[in-house]
Amino acid sequence: MPDLMPEEKFPAALRLLIVQALSVQPLAEVLEESGYELTRAGDAQAAKAALAALADRKAPPRLILMDMELPDLAGPDALSLLRDLAASGVPVITLSRRQDAQRSAALRDAGATDCLLKPVRLSELLALIERRIHPVNRAPVADPQRPVASMTVRERDGHCTWQTPQARLLMSQYFPAPWADHARLPPEVLAWLHREALRRRAGAVPSGLTVAPRAGQLRQRLSFNLMPADPEVIGAGHWLLVLHEGDEAALVSRLAKALDLPLADAELLYWTLGQPLPRQQVHELGLGEDAYDTRMRTLCERLGVVDAAQAVARARHALMPDG
Repeated sequence: MPDLMPEEKFPAALRLLIVQALSVQPLAEVLEESGYELTRAGDAQAAKAALAALADRKAPPRLILMDMELPDLAGPDALSLLRDLAASGVPVITLSRRQDAQRSAALRDAGATDCLLKPVRLSELLALIERRIHPVNRAPVADPQRPVASMTVRERDGHCTWQTPQARLLMSQYFPAPWADHARLPPEVLAWLHREALRRRAGAVPSGLTVAPRAGQLRQRLSFNLMPADPEVIGAGHWLLVLHEGDEAALVSRLAKALDLPLADAELLYWTLGQPLPRQQVHELGLGEDAYDTRMRTLCERLGVVDAAQAVARARHALMPDG
């Protein structure tokens, strides 16, 4: 999904160097959406140059992710590059297709901190990066007050082309492998998506999907809703899905009922609550700047208020226990 907001500057602590053929970097977008700043290198020469440049800036990456199957390197040369990168003192996680005891030993002897087998489980990789970058006794980092759980899904096969970290977390918690690990909707959610897409095209009233947690999990039910989005933003043939656990779904429904709003408008208004700059989450709701402005103007007209600040005040009042 295109980044619609001005480029943010991440602290050096979140910078990663990813060494992988540029034509096959499916991990890069996931890492960027998870809050990491990436320096990308597609071959050995670029990797060495990138590491030297970062060192000169006195802002080395906190971790290096290296694919051992680079197009310009045979096995021994790849190990040599691994040694050069590891000599910088930066932890190196390797990705390779063959992983037996001998191969792992060779990678670790060359300086690899961790060795992962491809195809990599994204949840496993993100957890490993988190452990390597941050000390165990670090102070807890506050989560965003209300992280948007949204994803764009290709209608024909249920492939999740983009997910926020919150959506990825919920999918991994509610659905067993391989669906979340391979970024595809599980069959029951894909079947609902196909039915709902047909209903929407026929002008039917929107209908969501609610699923129960896996057996033995003390979690709430999880709901899915298709939301209006810009085709230019999410891509042709794609839909935007917004996920809610039970409490949040109830709040959105309550807001729609209390203010006599369509569900899509209640959703948009809900995500502005508690956010000083709602536009920071525009891309997570699949909207361009013009579409966001139009939706907010329409929303304000429906509520009889002059701007988004007054709309938010109305929403907060509606969600108060006696609102």
